[in-house]
Amino acid sequence: MDNAYVVNLLQRTLDSPASPSPTTVASAPSGSSFAAIMEQSMARVNDLQQEADRMTQRLALGDVDDISDVVIATSQAELALRMMVEVRNKLVDAYQQISRMPV
Repeated sequence: MDNAYVVNLLQRTLDSPASPSPTTVASAPSGSSFAAIMEQSMARVNDLQQEADRMTQRLALGDVDDISDVVIATSQAELALRMMVEVRNKLVDAYQQISRMPV
């Protein structure tokens, strides 16, 4: 899968009224803390996961007319979760590198 495609899909997944867009995050006022931005991102990933679960349940009950909606919701949730895990991995790696620095 092409990296540009993945980045584009992730941006479309996270662009919604419930979460700030990447350009909004980049231009956020200095009062916004990194922790607050991460908390909002994790909440958005959780919302996407719950929506995918609801869509899957509706599919199992026969309430969904178009299966592509379920596939898209599930794919968005999976991609958002993968991205959040990668961000976490990078943060842990950065912390470990800093902790190994001589004082």
